[in-house]
Amino acid sequence: MGPRQLKQAHLTGRIKGLRPSQKRRLEVVSHNRYPANESADLIVFDRIAHEALSLKLPLHIVVDSRGVCRLIWVGPLEGSRFKDEFYKIPYRRINGWRLISCLLHNNYKLKPELKEAGLIFELNPVSWLRFSAFKDAHGVRIAAFWQPDRLDPTGWSDIETDQLDDLCYRSKPSSILKKNDDFTNKKVEERVLLLTLIGNDRSKSERELAELEGLVRSAGAQPVGVISQKKAGFQPQTIWGTGKLQQAALEVRRYSASKVITDCELTPAQARNLENCLNCPVMDRSELILDIFAQRASTATGRLQVELAQLRYRLPRLVGRGMTLSRQGGGIGTRGPGETQLEKDRRAIARRIEKLMRDLKHVKRHRAQLKSHRESLPRVALIGYTNVGKSTLLNALCKLTASRKVNVEDKLFATLDLTTRRMSLPRSGASPNELLITDTVGFIRELPSPLVEAFKATLEETFEADLLLLIVDLSNPDWHYQLNTVNQLLDSLGAQSKRQLVANQIDCCESSSLELISKIDPTVIYISATSGAGLQGLKKWLQDQFWGTHSLKNQLMAQVSEDV
Repeated sequence: MGPRQLKQAHLTGRIKGLRPSQKRRLEVVSHNRYPANESADLIVFDRIAHEALSLKLPLHIVVDSRGVCRLIWVGPLEGSRFKDEFYKIPYRRINGWRLISCLLHNNYKLKPELKEAGLIFELNPVSWLRFSAFKDAHGVRIAAFWQPDRLDPTGWSDIETDQLDDLCYRSKPSSILKKNDDFTNKKVEERVLLLTLIGNDRSKSERELAELEGLVRSAGAQPVGVISQKKAGFQPQTIWGTGKLQQAALEVRRYSASKVITDCELTPAQARNLENCLNCPVMDRSELILDIFAQRASTATGRLQVELAQLRYRLPRLVGRGMTLSRQGGGIGTRGPGETQLEKDRRAIARRIEKLMRDLKHVKRHRAQLKSHRESLPRVALIGYTNVGKSTLLNALCKLTASRKVNVEDKLFATLDLTTRRMSLPRSGASPNELLITDTVGFIRELPSPLVEAFKATLEETFEADLLLLIVDLSNPDWHYQLNTVNQLLDSLGAQSKRQLVANQIDCCESSSLELISKIDPTVIYISATSGAGLQGLKKWLQDQFWGTHSLKNQLMAQVSEDV
């Protein structure tokens, strides 16, 4: 049964079973005026309280800027239903609207509950007057005057709490409203709310959160808030519990966030459930990394690899909406409409994936040809976690001109495409020795599997280098975890080349880090790519490795002779 249309407002909510006499009395309530800048009549609020007590249900009244009632809602506020009825009101009539609520409780300051606070905040009212239908021992009702406040954690600020008759008979109640326009008028980049899970190790959770914030900033967005929950409260459908999601929905409205990003990978069903709960687009960490790679890829090969990874990630996440994109069914009653658009999209993506894989095979053959021309020169690859200074080290070792320098930024994944430069090691009385140094894409924990698969050809070529310089940023408090992550990834990808640990940023780290890394690997080489400290020692070490008495080349020749 649809809402009964009144002369200037409509009645809806839990109205099923109401008697005609009760509906007529509510219609009388809708005919009253609720002026914003004039004295209000206490009798009107007494009548509203009487009806709420009679129905044993709260009453909510939507009032437009002229003080005319446009909607009466019976019962508790319910998200989707209330919004649907609210949006039926013509926009010109609800611009600058107010909400008046008569409640059947008298809790502390009549504070809005989290669920209804987020709902009403999203609809952007001017104010919210909440009063109790019950009278206290002195025969008065308590009322609270609330205003949306984006700077308050609850989304609302209590402007004034007093007796209902005192609030009603103020000459200009709206004069106490505060201005919060400065927050919404600021032109800022895309705003993102983060959803995270906290483990037992608090310091590790903080490091992972800092890394997620760094990824968001690298993608060109601004993290504006964090909602965290312990992993023990895991929910299979949404991961986060109902209370946390209600809090997150309110934070999305408070900060005007355009997207929510989670720190763990979501299944397609979980992503859809979260979007329904938050009424906001949701992206997981893997999709965020793919987006950063798409922004950074500058060469044709890099763009091919990123597109392949994105398509592989999105293929199982295609969702049908409506009849044209609905999934095909099976059995009686489902035959006849023909192939759905969703199936066509899936097949089109599958064809595109096949084409990209063929193109990458051509790229791999082309790189094999280039590799054959470089067999005479030793090859060194710079490997490490993202943003540890690999590109800075390449520029410093090769002494590149401005036009040939590799781009250096203090961002995660600033470099994606392989960059190879020739490095000269001078010798007294002879021509300099030369080797090739390759700057590679940085690693990160839980690197998305579609991305690893797409970049597999590039990574395999890198791992075939004669030497892997494993760069570690000692100034990062999490350097030990980063080192373990890189070694695990190298082992999982089957890297067999010799690894040499290089400790970077020794001029910015703590002495305890120097002691710990020396215990992990006594042969570690200490440098600072920015200041140049230790670079000559690294060059001398490379000279000895490839052209010294116990060089890698001599070791390989000796091994071959033994096999023969």
